[in-house]
Amino acid sequence: MPPLFKTTVVIWSEYDAGFASLEDLGRDAMEGESYCSIQRSEHIIDPELDPQWDGTEFFGIPGEYT
Repeated sequence: MPPLFKTTVVIWSEYDAGFASLEDLGRDAMEGESYCSIQRSEHIIDPELDPQWDGTEFFGIPGEYT
């Protein structure tokens, strides 16, 4: 597993955003309908040691990283 960047975003809204898409949430924050209080990126050397890592293989087959 290569190092990855983990981005944390906190968006405050007046509606239950559990049913909104990430795209809609981001757009609302950019347009002022919601408020983004935190946007932070961290370089995680070993994602498998991070408690929020879920083991996804979304990033490809091991060994195919550049």
